[in-house]
Amino acid sequence: MADIIKKGLLTAIGTASFAAKKADKTLRGIARKGLISTKDARSLVKKLAREAEKERKKVQKIVSAELNKRIKKAKPIVRRGKKTAKKAISNAGRKVRKAQKRAEKRGKNIIRRAAKRLR
Repeated sequence: MADIIKKGLLTAIGTASFAAKKADKTLRGIARKGLISTKDARSLVKKLAREAEKERKKVQKIVSAELNKRIKKAKPIVRRGKKTAKKAISNAGRKVRKAQKRAEKRGKNIIRRAAKRLR
């Protein structure tokens, strides 16, 4: 999930960067045509860049908060899973020991029977 979010953020940052470059190029073209002054075009580009940075920070805060919520929710689940796995391993060990004891008893019984038959 973190990988998907990371890719989404990188895509958004790339898109914002592309949009800033495109806005700069467009405003320079408008300035060349004489519709606005070069000074005004530069100030507009700076203003757009500042607003884009503010939005990026807002999105980053929202995503960070959401990730922290998800992590907090996942921690108890992971702990429970870890406890369950430990119990399962412990139970499996007990079952193996019981099976081993049964096998030893059966082996001893088979040997006793074979010894009785040989007498």
